[in-house]
Amino acid sequence: MDAHVACGNVAATRQRAGASVRAGQGLAARKLIRGPQENAAKITMNPREYLSDDGQAVLLLCSSLALPHRAAETDSSPLKLSEWNQLERKIRESSLKHPAALHGRSAEELAKALALPGGEAERIGRLLEFAGELSVELQNHFERGLWAVTRVDEHYPSHLRGRLKHQAPTVLFGAGNIRLLQRAGVAVVGSRDIDEAGAAFARDTGAKAVAAKLPVVSGGARGTDRIAMQAALEAGGIAFGALADSLERTARQADVREFVSDGKLVLLTPYSPDAGFSVGAAMGRNKLIYGLAEFAVVVSSDYQTGGTWAGAVEALKAGWCPVLARDGDGVPRGNKELLKLGATALPSNELPEISNLMEWVQHHAPAKTAELFDFGLRDKPR
Repeated sequence: MDAHVACGNVAATRQRAGASVRAGQGLAARKLIRGPQENAAKITMNPREYLSDDGQAVLLLCSSLALPHRAAETDSSPLKLSEWNQLERKIRESSLKHPAALHGRSAEELAKALALPGGEAERIGRLLEFAGELSVELQNHFERGLWAVTRVDEHYPSHLRGRLKHQAPTVLFGAGNIRLLQRAGVAVVGSRDIDEAGAAFARDTGAKAVAAKLPVVSGGARGTDRIAMQAALEAGGIAFGALADSLERTARQADVREFVSDGKLVLLTPYSPDAGFSVGAAMGRNKLIYGLAEFAVVVSSDYQTGGTWAGAVEALKAGWCPVLARDGDGVPRGNKELLKLGATALPSNELPEISNLMEWVQHHAPAKTAELFDFGLRDKPR
């Protein structure tokens, strides 16, 4: 979600909803809402409510938040997801048992306890040395209304962890009521450049999600994503924006902040809060969108190109959730090809008549597993 565009879209939604915008409200004044109700009790954000001792150790190991500038490009680079998965298993199988137990141990002790090469043990030791810097950075981020949580923490979205398993992001940064993320939603994805028929379908899907009491999960990109998210907010619902970049900049926008503060919008990203845009990050956050969803609706997809196609095919192969694709006259070829790969057709002319989208999906698109899909590999050597 580009911050300047997001601000314009949300501002328009706020004006149509007839609510006031407290443009001068400081980020430090934002509070964590304990429940989904707008009038729920609020408290000052505190890192310890999000991150356990184990979580802070994981954050040190798997993010660049506490590292000096350019240190992430050296031999002190944070662990990649695959590296953390291996280390997590070694910790669990060792006498240490928990990530926090790594603190205060020499490289030699870590190498022996975890059966690590000396270089890897030294790298882990160096990353853990930035605990003081992490404490300062966390305080700064939380005062600005941003939170962090890791896969070992209580408030990490359980649906995301359960769906993606070892592919779930190790670290999430975000803004908004993190407890709302325990509710799986409706992922709405599609092309940035979308015709009016597709835009109308995205708006209807967003409104239908709210009617079914489900959040809309959006990638926040121009076009389909934002149209669906805006429709949900206009209907008084909840939206999750899974961002590929610029979390901190987006969260500073006054009108975005208003929805966040009201408990209507949650922003999250697996990347650093100040990360810039990259195609790789945009592709990588696709699994986050699907992992937060009960089911996904593909509004418009190109064929064999672009993030919408790649994300939908990956979700179908992995069996993360049922994938629906808009069907009917004039839909893009990519939609038709996704139907051949196992997506369920959601006819454009039927959507307006659906009273409960969740019930419709349960009847027409029962959960499928990856083994049920044939992607042309059956007769090929594996």
